[in-house]
Formats: sequence, structure tokens, C-alpha cells
Amino acid sequence: MTGIIWACAATLLVALAPILAKAGTKKTDPALSGSISGIVLCAVIFFYAGNQITGSNYGAIGRKGLIFILLAGIAAGLFGICFFKSIHEGDTSGVVSIVKCSYIVTLIAGVFLFHTHMVVNDYIVIALMVIGATVININCSGIPFALLAAVCASCASILISYSGAGLGTSVTAFWCVLIGTIVLVIITIATGGMKKIRSMSFVDGICLILAGIAYPVAYDFYGRAAELAGKYAAYIFNAALLLLMICASVALKEKISGKKIIGAAIFIAALFFMM
Repeated sequence: MTGIIWACAATLLVALAPILAKAGTKKTDPALSGSISGIVLCAVIFFYAGNQITGSNYGAIGRKGLIFILLAGIAAGLFGICFFKSIHEGDTSGVVSIVKCSYIVTLIAGVFLFHTHMVVNDYIVIALMVIGATVININCSGIPFALLAAVCASCASILISYSGAGLGTSVTAFWCVLIGTIVLVIITIATGGMKKIRSMSFVDGICLILAGIAYPVAYDFYGRAAELAGKYAAYIFNAALLLLMICASVALKEKISGKKIIGAAIFIAALFFMM
């Protein structure tokens, strides 16, 4: 029962993270939004994995590994700009569904770059994801930047795989987020940083800070849930998109329709086939 509670808490937090991100972009530039959330995200990751981050053997990574992690971090920074731009302009659930389609890009890229082989299950996942995301995003805006965000997320994942750094998920995530945040901060400063900071509302700042906290905490909770409840935790967690849609309709007044619910159900079915 405890595992189910952790899973429900994780699902709620991962659903609220993009809603908080959208709420924080009302008067805030996408680069600045990403910078604030990125700084908080780095701090939270360090809180969870500080010993791993400081105790890793970075000398064994090599020049190739460092270059690819740097490139992955830059891709993460570009993802931040595209994500916050798309979520500012578009429907929250629509943007998130498209960004999750980065899995498709990574899967297909793996065939050409790593000579992996797709099985029938992979084709089913791709088909369901595309259909679900398309149905959700009918008549929605923010799609071009959401697609760019998905590509950037996939590029970051591929570059990390190519790096061969072997630093561990938390350590690699920390450095990618840190580099990406530095990129966002540089862009923010270069495009009138102080003016953007002064124009940002207090509420926006709080929402962006909470968004940066919610995502890593959600996955910490999910890890606890998976240990205690196994696949039942995954079943609950996979429903995050539908919960996001419901919460966004309440908190952000985004329209929810039968068509979107069907699209979400199709997309969630794809997640079950990935298990």
C-alpha cells in the first residue's frame, strides 16, 4: 500500500511540473524561465546525488566523453528554450505528448547509429505515440517548438550514449542540466537579462522554482514506489498525461474534450507497450 501512495504522489508531481512551468511563463522570457528552473533542478539533483557527483572519477572519462557530455548539455539548453517557448504558446498536455515523442527519434536514431534492431513492439509504440499525440494536438498551438524540443531531448540522449562516460544517470543528468542552464543564462544575459528579470512577476518566479523541484522529486518518489509496488507503480505513473490534462483544465483553464481524452488514452497505451 505504501508503494501505491508513493506512486500516486510521483504521478501528481510529474503532472504538475509542466503546469507550474506554464504558469511561470506568463510574463517571463523562455530562456529566463529555463534558467530559473534549471538552477533549481541542478540544486535538487545535487541534493540527491551530491556524493556521487563529487566522488566520480572524471579523469577516466577521456576527451571524447567530455566533448559529448558538453554537446549533450548544449542540446539540453536548447531543449529548455524550445520547451518553455512551446509551453508558453501551446496546450500543456499537447506539448508534453510531443516532447515525449523524443523516444521515437531516439529509437529510430539507434537503428542507424548503434545498429539496434526494432521489434514489433517498437512499431506498435511508435504508431500509438504518433496517433495519440496527433489527436491531442488537433487545433493546438506551440507545435513547432514542441517538435524542436523533442529533437533536442533526443539529441542529448544520443550524445550521452555516444560519450561512453559511464558516470551514472544522476551524475550525467547533473552535468547536462548544469551546462544547459549555463547556456540559458548566457542567452538570457545576451538578450537583455536585467530587463527580463525586472519584468518577471513574483508569482512566475515561485512557479518556476516549484517546477524545477517537482520533476526530480517525482522521480525520486517513483523510484521508491517501484521498489515497493513493482509494475503497479508503473501502471499508475503512466497515467500522468491524463492527470496532467485534468489538472491543466482546472488550474490553467485549458479546454479538455473527449477527443483529447481519447488521444491521451492512446498515448498511455503506447507507454504500456514500452514496459
